[in-house]
Amino acid sequence: MMNPVTSALRFTPVYTPPAPLQIASVRQAASAVADAPATQVTLGQDTRVANAETYSSKGTLGTPVVRLVWENEGAQDKLSTQMFTSAASTNIGARFQGLGASLIEQLAANGGQRVSQSALAVGVNGSTEPGILDLQRANLREHASNSVTLSLTTASGATVNIGLYSGEQGLAVEASVSNGELNDDELKALAAMADGFQKAVDGLNQEKPSLQLGDLLKVDQSLFSGLQMSAKLELASGEQQTFDLRLNGSTRSLSLQGPSGQVQLELDSKGGALLGGKAQREAAIGNYLTQFDAARQRGKGDEQLATLFKDAFSQLNSVDDDSARPARHSSAMNTLSRSLLSGVADFTASISETVKASNPMRREEVDRFDYSVSQSTSKDGKGNSFSLQQEQQSSLKASWHSSLNPLVGLQLSRDNASQNYRYHQVNDETSSSTRASVVNGALTEASSTQQASRSERVRVYQEGVLKSDNTTSASERKSRDQLALITTLLDNDAKSRRQSGISTFEQQMADKSSAWLLQSDPSRI
Repeated sequence: MMNPVTSALRFTPVYTPPAPLQIASVRQAASAVADAPATQVTLGQDTRVANAETYSSKGTLGTPVVRLVWENEGAQDKLSTQMFTSAASTNIGARFQGLGASLIEQLAANGGQRVSQSALAVGVNGSTEPGILDLQRANLREHASNSVTLSLTTASGATVNIGLYSGEQGLAVEASVSNGELNDDELKALAAMADGFQKAVDGLNQEKPSLQLGDLLKVDQSLFSGLQMSAKLELASGEQQTFDLRLNGSTRSLSLQGPSGQVQLELDSKGGALLGGKAQREAAIGNYLTQFDAARQRGKGDEQLATLFKDAFSQLNSVDDDSARPARHSSAMNTLSRSLLSGVADFTASISETVKASNPMRREEVDRFDYSVSQSTSKDGKGNSFSLQQEQQSSLKASWHSSLNPLVGLQLSRDNASQNYRYHQVNDETSSSTRASVVNGALTEASSTQQASRSERVRVYQEGVLKSDNTTSASERKSRDQLALITTLLDNDAKSRRQSGISTFEQQMADKSSAWLLQSDPSRI
């Protein structure tokens, strides 16, 4: 839900082409040379250079030749054709290109009947005995160094499983339906998800990965009750990059983890009871994204990791744009009582960069960036007498080194001459609370409290000697009675309805929401 590096979170490394790899298929005649013990076949990104002293059986220097042994030899379908092109690629970013969509489309076209295809890379003198090949295929799927899987649960309980796998052994795909069958509507909806799944796969496989989940998240929840997508991608260094996405009714979660850090996010709309209108939700999401940007800038966080964090938050909240609302959700009393809420699902989220000890002379001075933010909502009472309270809070803990001369980069070593720098430590806490009370159907209380505190300690070293140690801090807390504001906006809304038939209440509340939404800068409270 990670070895230190300075780059952003990466699911694929910068590609350095290896020596050309000649690939032949058993479907096509190919000249063959005997395997040599030093020969290595890699289907994936590989920065290793072929051993120049490796000779063929004819005693000549040359690139190794392997052949692809196909699980379903001679298949001429779109999926197999796409796989033949993909298997020949030396770029892992392109290895799964088009395969996810083709696999889902073929499963849907086959009425949900199992689809399986693989291309095993074997030396020209390697065994093609069926039993051995079956074991190799199973091993490839189970221990693939690069894999993407998708699991869907239908409302009737059937499970759709989609898998893409690649590694040094080859390339494989598999799709099946278990615990039931898919009806026509489910097959049609599954086929409609093909492009969305492929976009998500392609985004993760970019050199700078991106989250392109929008179309995938539009899954028809009346047909599919659950979704899980996972990815495991390996860098040339052997480090793993992982991704996990889960949707289950009103709850959803996402995690990203790699050498540069991790992102985690969990949301719960509580059956839609917390959700507001479009203007209210847009204002809240925009405010949260602004707070995320402010935290990254203040704590000198990694921009790429922060972008993934923001995209995850925005895209997972988009699930609620058209989701069902509970009965009486749009009644005047319910809308009024939720007017001080954010309008978005409750959540917990965090972004943590890998801790680095960049100063060998002072290992305790670590570079770090840890940011967490959450929202929780509670309700007491029932019927026409109840109260709603929403708490939002965030925490930023960050530290980093900076050069005394902005034109000269840091090159910290055990030599005192290199020890010219500032060491920053930031510790910020922010919270916001709103409360609304209804008694016998009448709004009797509407209040908000915003609070923010921030602190930064800066130590300055010159040639290893501490020259200054200063801490600056600021804090602010403000409570407001919002009942009068709501009454005024309701009067304005009634006037607008009489004159033009247009309601202005939601938009006006959204415009005023900066007075109760999360604010990390004390000077803006």
